[in-house]
Amino acid sequence: MTENKPWAEMTWHEKREERFKQWLDAPGVQFVSAEAKKLYRERVTRFIKAVKLEEPDRVPVMLPVGSFPAYYAGSSFYKIMYDYEELKRVSIKFMDDFGDMDSFMAPVFTPPGRILDALDVKIMKWPGHGFGKDVPMQQIVEGEYMKADEYDRLMMDPTDYNLRVTLPRTAGVFAPFAKMPPLRNLFGAASWVGLLTNPEIRKVFQTLMDLSDEFMRHQSAIMEVANTAMSRGYPSLFGGVMAQAPYDFFADMMRGTHGIAMDLYRQPDKLLEAIDVQLKLTIETTIKNFPMTQCPLCMMPLHKGDDTFMSEEQFRKFYWPSLQKLFVAMIEEGLVPFPFAEGKYTSRLKLITETPRTGVVWYFDQTDMAEAKKILGDVSCIVGNVPSSVIITGTSAQVKENCRRLIETCAPGGGYMLAGGASVDTADIANFRAMMEAAYEYGVYKK
Repeated sequence: MTENKPWAEMTWHEKREERFKQWLDAPGVQFVSAEAKKLYRERVTRFIKAVKLEEPDRVPVMLPVGSFPAYYAGSSFYKIMYDYEELKRVSIKFMDDFGDMDSFMAPVFTPPGRILDALDVKIMKWPGHGFGKDVPMQQIVEGEYMKADEYDRLMMDPTDYNLRVTLPRTAGVFAPFAKMPPLRNLFGAASWVGLLTNPEIRKVFQTLMDLSDEFMRHQSAIMEVANTAMSRGYPSLFGGVMAQAPYDFFADMMRGTHGIAMDLYRQPDKLLEAIDVQLKLTIETTIKNFPMTQCPLCMMPLHKGDDTFMSEEQFRKFYWPSLQKLFVAMIEEGLVPFPFAEGKYTSRLKLITETPRTGVVWYFDQTDMAEAKKILGDVSCIVGNVPSSVIITGTSAQVKENCRRLIETCAPGGGYMLAGGASVDTADIANFRAMMEAAYEYGVYKK
């Protein structure tokens, strides 16, 4: 710890420096060579300097590869969901063939197909289940999985609500949980055994136990890819908590777009009350005393706060206050919130400057990057946003030109990372190389 100072007595800057040191030192990583270790430290340093609004040697790059490695290697998203050896093969082939890049993210967003099948998941479609096997993605199925009159029940006992309401509605295997008594009514160890006398409930637990080995195989494959990437000198950018805006907790999977839109007008006070409860739960149970991890950057996909989903007045009232408080709680633990502002956030830019300087990294999808640099440039590092359409359908020259314009607009003075607007699945690998070439050609800072 800094000068032997206890963690609780450190400033947020000091805590973050400890986390950055962990990221940079990579304890436990067995690098394949001294050169790989040297490149790893150079790459991490590049990202850290960008976060701090300093000028690194050059603009760091986040390649938006998504599930591209599967299709590049002649496989598919369907195959890597069900064949974990294939998942490892395609990831490592991409690393082998691409070579120089600033980071590589393990396929953590590739779900285990057999587990989704066995659980009878209702809230998602994936290749071979709701989609054809040739579809290169998974898709959330929105619905009002929480009813409009259930806010009080959720707030009274979130765990009970999740077990006896949310799970039965969102995954078929958990349907018997709807018949369970409230767990707070179970007194003594024997009562838990009694719970399993119900054959339907016992079957649920048996199914989960039967799937545990499958889960471990899936996780082991992902960890093997992550460790391979690290050993070759490619840092992962996301090792912290995967946090969620409190408003999105309700808008995404609980009430859905239609339900939350109704709540904004029909029961705004109840919605605000629930958002506050969710915020406090997240801070107390997830953020406070968050353990030291390999990387302190915390990806936070933001779904329902963009310019088209709500008015600026609604954003100021329902979305931003709780998200801002969540950011501050994370920053105070030395974590780096890395919100991915999906859609357009151009009209939100002035408001989201209200965070500690260098505390947040904003990753933009379709936001005007010139405006983002002008308004946020002295407050937060900004990331983005080569259009996915250009990466998928354009030529390498077109990709490189898009990158050049972004670098010339956003890089001066530091605090910029080049990235795609969103991940892609199919493209010419030359277009990813064009992004790296642009960084080397246009993004070098003169010392």
